[in-house]
Amino acid sequence: MHANRPFKTTEEMDEALIANYNSVVKTGDHVWILGDFAWRDHRKYLHRLNGKKFLIKGSHDKMNLSTLQLFAEVHEGMVIRMFNKTSFVLTHCAMRVWERSHYGSINLYGHSHGRLLEYPEYFNKMQMDVGVDVWQFKPVALETILKIMGARNFKSDGRVTGEELNARVAELALRNEGYRNQYEIKN
Repeated sequence: MHANRPFKTTEEMDEALIANYNSVVKTGDHVWILGDFAWRDHRKYLHRLNGKKFLIKGSHDKMNLSTLQLFAEVHEGMVIRMFNKTSFVLTHCAMRVWERSHYGSINLYGHSHGRLLEYPEYFNKMQMDVGVDVWQFKPVALETILKIMGARNFKSDGRVTGEELNARVAELALRNEGYRNQYEIKN
């Protein structure tokens, strides 16, 4: 209901998601779950899923301690990890900027169910919605993420020229002046 998923019942959806997950995740694989693992009854799903599961808690991940202990790790907020010599910032919600975002680190997020628009100026950022709603209801492999990111037009050194920076600052100043004129009370 919340993500306009194509399933007739919750049970049908649950079974499809579990089957899809296990079709790509093997016993020894590590899986990062970026929040909202389940609406409720988390424990009954955890036992049916392959792999070692790491959780960044989302808004629906209200579990007791014994259930949380079934995860290899549980985190609030964000986690920064190195995978394949690349820095990843893992979060439940998308971020506009993140640690080392201008130096090639990658922000992976969930939460939005594919509803967060990727504007052209942000599309080339090293950021991706890895929620199952945008990946045919399956987890996405790190190798796939790295291939996609490698194809994006991104300056790996993260530097902008002085001219580019001045143009951005001028554009933001003009926009913000418009906001001030529209919303601030004049004395």
